[in-house]
Amino acid sequence: MEETEKDKLALSWFTRAWDDYAANLPLLLPVVLAQAAISAGSFYIVARQHSFLPALPYMFFIVTPVTVGVNLFYIRLVRGSGARFTDLFSAFPVYHRALAVSLLLGAATAAGLLLFIIPGIIIHLTYAFSEYAVVDRRTGVRESFRLSSAITLDWKTRLFPLFLAAALIGALVPDIYVVTGPFKSPSATLDLKPWTVIAAALKTLVFLPWLSLAVARAYTCLLDLRGTAPVAEPADD
Repeated sequence: MEETEKDKLALSWFTRAWDDYAANLPLLLPVVLAQAAISAGSFYIVARQHSFLPALPYMFFIVTPVTVGVNLFYIRLVRGSGARFTDLFSAFPVYHRALAVSLLLGAATAAGLLLFIIPGIIIHLTYAFSEYAVVDRRTGVRESFRLSSAITLDWKTRLFPLFLAAALIGALVPDIYVVTGPFKSPSATLDLKPWTVIAAALKTLVFLPWLSLAVARAYTCLLDLRGTAPVAEPADD
């Protein structure tokens, strides 16, 4: 494929994802709100216990599989293959694989970022779709990483703006939940200033779902280019 064609295809991930967002808003909103509510549970635990430690089991056993599972909802939405609310919980049947993939991807990215940042970016761009493969194709841990590496080959420069946009919005746009202080005794408060509420609402209800759809568009597009079927038999590991 010519470089200009690749650029046009990468741009279409954003534009077609916006069409997906606008056309499926009534289906999207309950899923987005449910995911936000589930994620907020960890803030509630920290606020009540004044410690991150009691929140860790909730984050590992509930928030992580929901975060991985919602990828299947976005994948099915862009494929037009019957996305439904229960896709939010699609990672629980393969929980051990979903957790392993998520933790390994996070650890590898963090280790790479410590090595002058660029290695971490390359690692993440190479293996980011492992979290998609494990719920979409029910692949094992190793196969999830192999598949992601295969479909992102020669596409990292086109994927970079997509993941960068999602990371910047996630990091720079404020949330209404604010946690400060040391790990052992943090302070959790709500920031309900009008600007913060508006910014957090746009982030949660518009920009992050749109970019999540764009990532799902990229995943399905690169699978198709590799001639890979969308569903595989469950793996043993």
